[in-house]
Parts: sequence; C-alpha cells; structure tokens
Amino acid sequence: MNWRDHLQACLLEMQPASVCALDAVARQLACSVLPDTPVRMHGNPPDSSCALALGIDALNGLDAQQAQHLISRTRLYVAPRILLVVPSGCVLDEAMFRALGFTLSATDAAADLRIHYYDLDTYKTVPDWLNARYWANPERWEP
Repeated sequence: MNWRDHLQACLLEMQPASVCALDAVARQLACSVLPDTPVRMHGNPPDSSCALALGIDALNGLDAQQAQHLISRTRLYVAPRILLVVPSGCVLDEAMFRALGFTLSATDAAADLRIHYYDLDTYKTVPDWLNARYWANPERWEP
C-alpha cells in the first residue's frame, strides 16, 4: 500500500469531526477523502482546535528547531491527534519523532516516505504503580 492509500484509510477509519491541514496538499487530500468534514488551514496564531492535524508537505524546508516548534504548537493548540508524512531527508530522524511521542504508522519505500502518528490519548500508557492500590487511604487516617 502506498502512502496516499494509507492516509486515506487512516482518515476514513478515524472519521475526525474536523481537520486542520498544515499545508495545501493536506487540505486537498482531506477535502477529497472527507467531503462532509470541515477542513481548515493552519493559521498563525491558531484560532480554534480541531480533532486531527494533517501534514504532507508541512516539514519541507524547515530546520530542526522550526519543525519541532510547528509540531509542539500543533499538539498544544491545534489538535490532539497528528498525522505527518515525512520524507527520508527530513531534518527530524526516527529517534526525534519517538522522543516527540510519535509512532511510525507506515513506510512507503518506493516513495521514500514515512507516516508518523501522534495521539494524545495513547501517548503514554498508565504505569502499573499509578492506581488506587498504592495510594494512601484517607479513611484510615486518625486525627
């Protein structure tokens, strides 16, 4: 499956309530795959949040600091879920995407592209120690 087919399948599976396109190519793809979903372009400053941010050419021409800044602002202010198409020559490598909380969704060797996905809900699994069993029991405290 090529990267475009994978993105279309992801968008159809997610069915986001709204999409923020980080570039013109992403807007065109989102509008064609999800015709009934509102799609807006990424503005500066962001005016409202969306369910998903989609970027295809968003990281092209950016240095590492600018790319990290775009990703961080998008996560914080625009959308809790991000789909990014990343060329192999991107300034951010696999380790950097992992450090930013992304997972590798697909790789298209023919086009030399990778698709990275970020979801705030599944970003970090809850550790075993973080449950009621290890917390103090206030009903057992005596004044």
